[in-house]
Amino acid sequence: MPELPDVEVTRRRIAPFLEGRKVERLVTTRDSYFFVTKTAELRRRLECRTFASLSRRGKYLIAHLDDGASFVIHLGMT
Repeated sequence: MPELPDVEVTRRRIAPFLEGRKVERLVTTRDSYFFVTKTAELRRRLECRTFASLSRRGKYLIAHLDDGASFVIHLGMT
């Protein structure tokens, strides 16, 4: 489990690479109990979307998309 400062540092480091970028293709692993949304649905909803911003809430990263949707990312380190 990453510590809070680690999550913030990660957010600051990857935000410039994501913000304003368009998802052209999404490659995922097979469906897993880790994913709340099935991978096919995730792919359908994210492809052709643009990342508006990346924020943090506690130990979760939140990717905000151009259509107003957002998705939550947990780094899940052990």
